[in-house]
Amino acid sequence: MPDSTIGYVIIGIGILVVLGVVFAISARAGGPAGAVTPPRGVHLPGPSFLPVVVSLAAALLGAGLAFRGDEQLANPFLAIPGLLVLVLGVIAWVRAANHEWRDTERGSHDDSPAH
Repeated sequence: MPDSTIGYVIIGIGILVVLGVVFAISARAGGPAGAVTPPRGVHLPGPSFLPVVVSLAAALLGAGLAFRGDEQLANPFLAIPGLLVLVLGVIAWVRAANHEWRDTERGSHDDSPAH
């Protein structure tokens, strides 16, 4: 099996793990069983650095898979930190979104109609 195939399998497994973590964090909050509609006052979230962190981590992970030695699957000095920052960044991003949702449900925002 070529090394590139193994790399694609690892990327696929990594994506599934990240999606599983996102689902687990989102499902833990609970909520109504029916269709969820945004509460009153939902608006665009404030500016965040998390999309930039996740993008840079994905680039670092990609560089680790691209710039490797002949007998290596990935460059561990690039891929491992990239994967760790990617997973932590996605978790932080989901937690921030859940926090925004809970604040809006509690009515801490204005009572104007949803945008």
